[in-house]
Amino acid sequence: MEKTIRTFGRTELAQHYFPQLKAKSAWEKLKSWLTVNPRLRALATITRRTFTPAEVAQIYAELGEP
Repeated sequence: MEKTIRTFGRTELAQHYFPQLKAKSAWEKLKSWLTVNPRLRALATITRRTFTPAEVAQIYAELGEP
């Protein structure tokens, strides 16, 4: 099932990837995945709490859809 590409809160998106984890833990895990991927590393350092649709599309392209 294809996910809608829209603005996501960072913990909201993280919980789509890691639904078994609590919000903070899910974000920390997604952030670690972003950090080790050279094409996504910059997204791990964004200080705002949302990802734009373009950033979500980039994450999906690299990590696959949750």
